Amino acid sequence: MDNRQFYIKEFDNNYYYNFKAEYRFFKFIEMYVRTRIFDMKVFKDNMEVIINTVDTDKLPAYKRLLTEEYWKINDDQFSNIIEEIIKDVKEGAIRLIDIVKLFAYFSYFIKKDLIRYDMKTIKSIFFNGMNIASLTSSYCDNVEEELAQITVGEVNQDIEDVLKHFNQLNMQLKDKMYIEKADEIFKCIPMRMEVFYERFDKECMDIPIFKYYDVFQMFQRISCASNEDIMTIKEKLANRVKLYQQEIEPEMPQIKQLKHLIDDYVNNKDATIKIVMLKEFSKDLAYILDQYKQPIKEKVMNNS
Repeated sequence: MDNRQFYIKEFDNNYYYNFKAEYRFFKFIEMYVRTRIFDMKVFKDNMEVIINTVDTDKLPAYKRLLTEEYWKINDDQFSNIIEEIIKDVKEGAIRLIDIVKLFAYFSYFIKKDLIRYDMKTIKSIFFNGMNIASLTSSYCDNVEEELAQITVGEVNQDIEDVLKHFNQLNMQLKDKMYIEKADEIFKCIPMRMEVFYERFDKECMDIPIFKYYDVFQMFQRISCASNEDIMTIKEKLANRVKLYQQEIEPEMPQIKQLKHLIDDYVNNKDATIKIVMLKEFSKDLAYILDQYKQPIKEKVMNNS
């Protein structure tokens, strides 16, 4: 037992206490281990962080606060760093998730009487800054990992309020991201089907992408596709619901609307191969919708 306690202490000394927050997680490594895909863009972004933290005096004030323990900042520099961060927050010049992390620090500083601002003023500044930052920020998909980098204070009601506002803005950014993705991918129908199939398989199988695209435009694109592509798309969708039923459930209203549009279009039309293929497509959409007549939780329990 004595040896084990000694080992734990040595481990902490070597790998925990001296660790800088930004070094605790590398997204490119996590992606490579999980998918075996080496994402060069993520790698370069991660390495840029390391390069920027070599000389902390050259870092923007907010990055310096997030990458080194605050108590390592000299007293004569602290006030200037706080004011520079306040300025950047007001201008929305900081990533949305980083504003949340900074608020946790400011909440702690107020509690310790290290800054002259009161909580009401700081919350107002940060809320407004988050609204502005959301106009240029990207969706954050690893919120828990990012927030785990906060090393001061405890969660309180003020932080909960900021987190709630962040989650609302982040969901809006997620919708915006998926709307842009859906437009990029679905506009490949019917002229660039190879690109559509590749991107749909890679990026859309487990997300409700149909939720983010105009249903009538979708119908027009599918009806203009070749008969072979109509068959391929319908089979792909039928297989997709078997694999990711719960994940794609939010798009079912759009699938239902698409089925109605197809049914209205083929109604009372003379039989052609295209009309027959569209009727088959409608049948597969009906099959997809049928998967949700029994609650998913019940199906999981019945199958277990």
